[in-house]
Parts: sequence; C-alpha cells; structure tokens
Amino acid sequence: MSTTPQSLADLDVPVGVGQTALFIAWQRQRESVRPDALFHDPLATWLTGTLADHPDMRACTQLVREVSSDEPTYSDYFSVRTRYFDDRIEAALRGGVRQIVTLAGGLDGRPFRLNCPPDADWYEIDLPTMRRFKQSVAQLSGLRPRCRWQPVAADLTGAWQQTLAEAGFDPTRPTVWLIEGLLMYLSDADGAALLAGVRQVTAPGSLLLLEQLQASMLGEFGRYARERVESQGAQWLSARDDVPQWLARHGWVGDVHAGDDPAIGLGRAVGPLPACWLATATPD
Repeated sequence: MSTTPQSLADLDVPVGVGQTALFIAWQRQRESVRPDALFHDPLATWLTGTLADHPDMRACTQLVREVSSDEPTYSDYFSVRTRYFDDRIEAALRGGVRQIVTLAGGLDGRPFRLNCPPDADWYEIDLPTMRRFKQSVAQLSGLRPRCRWQPVAADLTGAWQQTLAEAGFDPTRPTVWLIEGLLMYLSDADGAALLAGVRQVTAPGSLLLLEQLQASMLGEFGRYARERVESQGAQWLSARDDVPQWLARHGWVGDVHAGDDPAIGLGRAVGPLPACWLATATPD
C-alpha cells in the first residue's frame, strides 16, 4: 500500500513522457494567471508554484521559459484545447452523464475545478508512477475533487478495461471518454487498439473527446515542437490527417476541428505550432 509523501522533497517526479504532463501543467498555470484566462486551474497553479525549484522540475521549468520566449503563441493552443474539452465535458454533465474516463490523465486538474456534480464518477487511468504522483500532489495541495474521483493504475496498451471495471466503471452507463495528449505517443497499431477497446465498453449516449497530431508534425514543419518533446525524454510515434475516417472505422461519428480553427479559438490567435486535430464523436 502506497503512502503519501510527508514533504515535497519526497515526491517522485515523473520522467520521460511523464515530463510532458509537467509541461502541460505549466501551460495551464500560465493561462490561469492571465486577466483574460479561459479557465483557472488551481492544481496546476499549486504544483508549479510549489515545485518550481524541485531538482526534477528545473529542466521542465526552463523548457517552458524557452518555448514561451521563442514561440509566444505556442501556449495558446494548449489553452484553447483545454477549454474545448472543458466545455464539452460540462455540457455532457448538464445533460445527465455521470461517468467520465480520462485515458492517460497526467496532471489534469478537471476533477478539481469543473462544475462536476458530486454524484459523478470520474476515472483517471495512467501508469502507476504517474498515478502515485498525481495522488500525492492532490493530497499535499489540500484541494478536493468535486466529484467521486478514482485514479486507476493501468497500461493503456494492455488489458486496461478489466482494471477499469474492477475500479467500479460501468460499461452500461453513458460515459465521456477523454483522450488528450496521448495518441501521438502511441504507435498507429496501439492507437487503433485503444480506440477499438474504448468502443467495446461504450454505452449509447456516450461521448468521445480526443486529440491527435496533424501529419505535418512528423516532418520538417514540426521539427521545433518535436525537438522540445524529445528533450523531455518522450517521442511522437503517430499523426494523421484522416481523423473523421479513422473514427468511423472504429464505430464513431466525429466532428473534427484543427487546433487553430477560429471557430473554437474563443478569440485567441492560435499559432501554427503544434498543429493538431480536436475531435468530438458519438458512437454510430
């Protein structure tokens, strides 16, 4: 049985792909302090303010500063992405959905900040190291989830559905599925298997929200952003421009927007990097 670290120095800060979760937390903190903020993320604010000088956070902190200096509009994409998914999750909750599953939840603060009814069940699946870190951060911060938050340790390239069911997930209930900041780190085969696995345990009335890279990001156009990701010990493995057709092959009907589409930008002039797709889909 894991124990909560007694001090910040005891935290086991994630490395590799886990560093990307820290990078996104920094981006959400930066948005939260803007006078025109699209959202406020208290978990990200606490984490970055408290751990900025932690030895294992310094490289990520420096990367955020470099990116913000080199590409001032880079972080706007992450703000628009966050709000895009926020709005659709809250709309589903208002419509009566009471089960949410985040795949590779990282350090997402949504269970602690969205208008989430207390009778909703929010499952977050991630690798054991990230799950322990997220739980420790939540407990040390003193923040309380607004619904029944259940972190689940599982490998999303394995038999995660069984582990999720053992945590209490009910496949007969409508569910919001959130796949944010994940698919690009999976191979095409693993991404397809994940999407098929989600569809197998999806009830009518459910909603799928996901993000994927545009194909150009694996070429010269995306070299700047790709090098920053690789400097964190991670690597992009997949990207595609046929997202609607890909979703259809796996049993979903999707509405897809480019990340810099003004229709979802809420007035932000999102820069060209990173170039991604954001999708909302329902089971066919």
